Amino acid sequence: MITVNNLSGLRWLRFSASFFLVIFMFAACDKVSEPYRTKIITENTDTVACPVPEFINVTTYVKRVLLEDYTGHTCVNCPRAAVIARDLKEEHGDQVILMAVHAGDFAKPFASGNYTHDFRTPAGTEWDNYFGIGAVGNPNGMVNRRKTEGTYVISPSDWGGAVNSMLEEEALLDIQVINDFTAGEKKLCTHIKTQFRQAINKNLKLIIAITEDSIVAPQKNNDPGVGTTPEILDYIHMHVLRGTLTTTWGVAIAATGSVYPESVIKSYRFEFDPKWIAVNCNVVAFVYDADTHEVLQAAEAKVIRN
Repeated sequence: MITVNNLSGLRWLRFSASFFLVIFMFAACDKVSEPYRTKIITENTDTVACPVPEFINVTTYVKRVLLEDYTGHTCVNCPRAAVIARDLKEEHGDQVILMAVHAGDFAKPFASGNYTHDFRTPAGTEWDNYFGIGAVGNPNGMVNRRKTEGTYVISPSDWGGAVNSMLEEEALLDIQVINDFTAGEKKLCTHIKTQFRQAINKNLKLIIAITEDSIVAPQKNNDPGVGTTPEILDYIHMHVLRGTLTTTWGVAIAATGSVYPESVIKSYRFEFDPKWIAVNCNVVAFVYDADTHEVLQAAEAKVIRN
């Protein structure tokens, strides 16, 4: 038989349980203080063929900048722009990631003659059309795809100032790239780890691209300080965009309003084009704000480590 005292006790237990449940719910929905990180999200295309390697835990975050040089083999001013990009890379080392995007009219191949080679890519053409670089003319480019005064396009003479300014900014995340290349099969397993320093509260996407260095092919040129004019027949093309492993606009890794993970690991298995020389190729990965297209961090690693 339930007495008055027992009934009061049951009411107290129910009240206590409800009270603590409400407290828990409010605590769970409140702003998460440091450490905010909760879990690691991993996506793999094939965990057997591409086992995820051991990544280091980053404690020092280094800002890196993506400089995209939009170019073409019949652009007479483009070799000078490439020298500017090269000098910035030599000055800042690994903090500057270069990507030479062949797109637009100056990148079109000829049916015969010295300029039959075609370095254009679907991604490069789509980016060129979207950001309006070819419409302005070559050589031009973007630094971290940051829009300034209504345009993404930055002339080579302004690349240095933009790079220096952005390198002074705080790095909010880090990107690590680990590659495993099987020479006999010409297959690449690439693993990208994005580690967050803090919750950024933006819609973030990751793009993974392949670039190739040391491609010898003719290039038109009007600057005798760079090479022979009106063309350099044995011109060495560097940082040439070969394609993307993700879609053109990348894959989502974080969303506004969601709890940010400690890190996100993406792994891809990719078969090389027979014409590409793997030892000269690099994987370039960059994370950007999907709403503004601004690149927040970039990284680069050789396909075949020395």
